Amino acid sequence: MHIPPARRKSPYLPFGENKESAWYGQDILSVKQFSVDDLNYIFGVANEMRGMVKRIGTFDLLKGKILANLFYEPSTRTSSSFTSAMERLGGSVIPINEVKYSSVSKGESLADTVRTLECYADVIVLRHPEVGSAALAAQYARKPVINAGDGIGEHPTQALLDMFTIFAELGNADGLTVTMLGDLKYGRTVHSLARLLSLFNVKLNYVSPDILRMPQEVMDEVSEKGIPQATFNRLEDALPHTDVLYVT
Repeated sequence: MHIPPARRKSPYLPFGENKESAWYGQDILSVKQFSVDDLNYIFGVANEMRGMVKRIGTFDLLKGKILANLFYEPSTRTSSSFTSAMERLGGSVIPINEVKYSSVSKGESLADTVRTLECYADVIVLRHPEVGSAALAAQYARKPVINAGDGIGEHPTQALLDMFTIFAELGNADGLTVTMLGDLKYGRTVHSLARLLSLFNVKLNYVSPDILRMPQEVMDEVSEKGIPQATFNRLEDALPHTDVLYVT
């Protein structure tokens, strides 16, 4: 797998709505949705967009479309990155970064909130403190829901960005040893990244205190893919054999 070079006539970015795309109108809730072919397609689009931003800055692929940023938890990078991406593509954003000032403070349920927001927006980006909240929202929403972090569950879009960075810098993931360091128990980014990396021929090292180890559920899923895993308490023991160090 490789990231295709940017081309003037992109096979990934047709102007107007590409309703034939496999991802048109789909939710993004978990990295478990993705195959290697999906990543090839997504990374191709990302590479084209990166080149277009460098050359042009902004364009009108999503002119007239509205994204609702619904964040029940504080966020700087994730919220800003979705806003930046949508506006660079010519779309608009409804920012709801302080739900305490919204109808949530009056007892409105998540289901009712997403039902209301989808009347105003074409896609909803949701960050919520409860595991499974994005999947719940998707059950009630007719518009696509993107999971921007559901408690200690997953953070699929961050994992996609991390994988894209690995491929952009190193060309491939096969054969790499990736070491994850920090809070692996509650860090949703590493839960998603470990699952995504298990699509490739990699080795995973986990470095953390015993009380913050990678959840057994995640390790079992990765093990089912035949991926070697090792746990350490000290970074010094894992670092000499590490190709990528991921700190959370």
